[in-house]
Amino acid sequence: MPPATTVKLVISSEVRLVDVVHTASETMAGIAGFEEDDALNVGIAVREAVINAMLHGNRMDPSRKVEVSLQARPRSIRARVRDQGAGFDSGATPDPTVGDNLMRSSGRGILVMRAFVDSVDFKFLEGHGMEVTLHKKCVARKTTRSARPSTAAADNGGIER
Repeated sequence: MPPATTVKLVISSEVRLVDVVHTASETMAGIAGFEEDDALNVGIAVREAVINAMLHGNRMDPSRKVEVSLQARPRSIRARVRDQGAGFDSGATPDPTVGDNLMRSSGRGILVMRAFVDSVDFKFLEGHGMEVTLHKKCVARKTTRSARPSTAAADNGGIER
């Protein structure tokens, strides 16, 4: 397996820095071979993880850091986002798609992450905060044959030889 291309960022819990991580995530997805739309989706998923780390983990305390590690391999990307908070039970988060949760202005970050990457794993590291690992594999797009007849078929009354 070829070595991974790795980028590590350590940022303070300041919302203005989220775009830096988003851009780095999209760039790394491109290095891994993702098409533009899929690279954007990776960026959005990592962005959500970083926002959650800042808001819920570090309670927007700018003295607390968020560590981001991005590893790109051919056709695969892995992102790890770690805060300095007390952790949480990911299984106990309310489902944002049911009942009164539909009208809440927050609570969709985990749902968005899961929608845009193949796997999302949560692990509390005692004394080190919560770590979220996102992983996405690049899926080859199927190219379909054009619905237009080939030039040869058009020149031969629609019959391709």
